[in-house]
Amino acid sequence: MRQTWATATVALSCAVLCIAYPQPIDTLQQQQHTFTPAYHGHHNIHNNNDETIHTYARFDGEQVLRFDVSNLAQLKLLQATVEKENLDLWSNLRIGTVDLRVPASKMSSHSIKAVTDTIPSTVMIPDLQDLIPSQSPALTLQQSSTPNQNWNFTDDSFWLQYHDFATLNNFTETMVQRYPDLVKRVSIGKTFEGREIFGMSIHGFKKKDKKKKKSKSWFFDDDEDYEGDDDEEQDIVDMDGSKMIPVMSEKDGDIVSSWWSWLFNPAPRRFIHKSKKPRKPKKHPKAIILHAGQHARGNAATRKWIGPAVVSYMAKELILGYRHNKKITRLLDQFEFVIVPVLNADGYVYTWEHNRMWRKNRQSTSIPFCPGIDPNRNWGYLFGGDGSSANPCNEGYHGPEAFAALESKMMSDFILRRKNVVAYVDFHAYSQLWMSPFGGDCKKIPKDDEDLTEAGMGAAKALHDVHGKKFSVGTYAVGKVKYSYGVELRDTGRYGFMLPEDEILPSSEETMAGVLYLANFIRKREKQWKL
Repeated sequence: MRQTWATATVALSCAVLCIAYPQPIDTLQQQQHTFTPAYHGHHNIHNNNDETIHTYARFDGEQVLRFDVSNLAQLKLLQATVEKENLDLWSNLRIGTVDLRVPASKMSSHSIKAVTDTIPSTVMIPDLQDLIPSQSPALTLQQSSTPNQNWNFTDDSFWLQYHDFATLNNFTETMVQRYPDLVKRVSIGKTFEGREIFGMSIHGFKKKDKKKKKSKSWFFDDDEDYEGDDDEEQDIVDMDGSKMIPVMSEKDGDIVSSWWSWLFNPAPRRFIHKSKKPRKPKKHPKAIILHAGQHARGNAATRKWIGPAVVSYMAKELILGYRHNKKITRLLDQFEFVIVPVLNADGYVYTWEHNRMWRKNRQSTSIPFCPGIDPNRNWGYLFGGDGSSANPCNEGYHGPEAFAALESKMMSDFILRRKNVVAYVDFHAYSQLWMSPFGGDCKKIPKDDEDLTEAGMGAAKALHDVHGKKFSVGTYAVGKVKYSYGVELRDTGRYGFMLPEDEILPSSEETMAGVLYLANFIRKREKQWKL
């Protein structure tokens, strides 16, 4: 009996390069839908404090340096300097490369000079302010002539720019309202400032066939190498309950395809409709939880906006793929996908309104002018370990005790209550890593290491095959969910947390491929979990 609760603290180490080979991708037309953002009063998405949007933090002359740490003595020196000067780590403290943001006022200090004289370093970003807008993005959005524009979220235009917390909330509400039989809104809890940590539960149902027959679908079926696989061809049912039958006629039906069709359905097909009443969903499916917008050791997802963008894209692809793609349909019939775009809601809003580099939550601390706990360093596993700080003014403040941060406590309780979680993936940035347990202790090997590594390597290859980005497969934190991973998204340091908007869509597409591979791997490997 597998236990189904998890804790997560990222610590990178022992990375193993996963070599994969790129495949060509065809750009395929998608169905067109739009939505108009509509604010719903019963979902609190606004700031409850009295702070107004007026100035936006500037970082003139600040640099991001990459240190090449080669031994333990250098690592201890760098760690002591970070703690003493309250510096902002952009990557994990480890033997290897470590990225560090250094304010202009401290560049000539004795501490920084001692580090740069001892440890070889490279300037990754010469002036951080060049990548940060002079005006608050939230204020810019308010002043926009079309603040409530109609978004077309199926032709990917929604993923050509980053979106604030309110817009992500509206996107979620729209998907729930448009697809009520497939998508349910879930609430993890409320933050210190009163915002709801929301998400989507996406789960279909498995239609029982009167006649069981061997699959001969026109979808590519990658189950042929699994002897004894009992997968059957399933009728694909449209959202209105009508049965969808593949035909080759050019005049009947609609083309149904999307970017991931190259994985499972190389040629777009057409459908005609035959009325069929859908059955009710099965109870208690196994759950796969995907979330972003928390924080990673040395990487703050609140300020790394790529995470929420990527997981919302995956939600869209799953929803629109259901009953239009056999693989997506099969996965959603078997698993419940719980997708939480932003875990640290208060911190995410603060990056839009006041400080692009903010990384903690907004809870009060023992020092009034130093608010915020680092949620990811507040989990119970290795609490207070290397890379965290007991100083409330430090960016890596771990809090007074484990689970003092509301976000980590609420997510832990959410998983514990459900008792059906079989996979947990926490998305961060940056570094291009797909990590499995245990990053905090290299001597500890998970009992399911072979399955975890095989699934991770396959997901990294599937991800690489989309746009040619190489992801290393390494170690993550403890997790009592078998398939527990931490994924560091693009890039490897050129832009760091400031990934340009033209990277959103390709990053989303490749990550979707990796998640689909992982879910399909679990479906085939863990036969006992089938509905």
